[in-house]
Amino acid sequence: MNIHFHTIKLNCKIIALFFAILLIFPCIFVYSFVAKASYEEGVMVPIVMYHSILKDYKRSGKYIITPATLEEDLKYIANNGYTTITMSDLISYVYEDTPLPEKPIILTFDDGHYNNLGYAVPLLEKYHMKAVISIVGEYTDTFSKTDEANLNYSYLRWKDVKELISSGTIEFQNHTNNLHATSNGRMGCSKKSYESNESYSNILSNDILTLQKKFWQNTGYMPNTFTYPFGSISKVSLSIIKQLGFKASLSCTSGINYITKDPDCLYCLKRNNRPSGITTEDFFKKMK
Repeated sequence: MNIHFHTIKLNCKIIALFFAILLIFPCIFVYSFVAKASYEEGVMVPIVMYHSILKDYKRSGKYIITPATLEEDLKYIANNGYTTITMSDLISYVYEDTPLPEKPIILTFDDGHYNNLGYAVPLLEKYHMKAVISIVGEYTDTFSKTDEANLNYSYLRWKDVKELISSGTIEFQNHTNNLHATSNGRMGCSKKSYESNESYSNILSNDILTLQKKFWQNTGYMPNTFTYPFGSISKVSLSIIKQLGFKASLSCTSGINYITKDPDCLYCLKRNNRPSGITTEDFFKKMK
């Protein structure tokens, strides 16, 4: 009788364990499925592309907006729960699994206009935000020599770049040393039709590394992202950029980025150019 009783008890325990496993297994399956889906879909990261900021609204256009417009954009970003991050933050997320904020967004400024320091930086500091500026080496060299600091036409000097790096508000990236042009049959750093891959690789590598060296000599800092002038991307350039050690690159193609743990997703990132003539709300709605 005792033996029969213990057998029943044991059977009950086995049955209970069996049903517990049945209940737990679907939960594990669902969790794994969701985690996998989240991993594959990636984190949505919009990137805004700004250029020059000028008070004279008459000069506003495709690549120039007023400080007032920029401030409206920053207010919208803050009020809608976005948090500005840098390219280094994004790279750290992919390579080191460093967490990102719930709604990350990257603000980029191309070319290194001096008015970015005069108008954009104070607004970024006011709203406790960060941004990325991609400079052209020759522009910065020219105005470092003349020491001109005119909000209407000057570009950042090396002393400005160094100061802004120290501030923590601005992260700097490489926008070529002297290929931000359309002369000599080349659009930015695009490859000419008759140019050999070897010749093109040498030209592009030498130019980009020249600016990397200038960054290091003048600031002790080295960019980790390459920004394509005019968005002119050559297929050959993709492997060159990687070989030079850049962890990411920025294009001028419109759209939203979905960042996964695959490092390749960091190259040719999409950006949305911010022109004048459109309200902040409409601009950000178009990005979604």
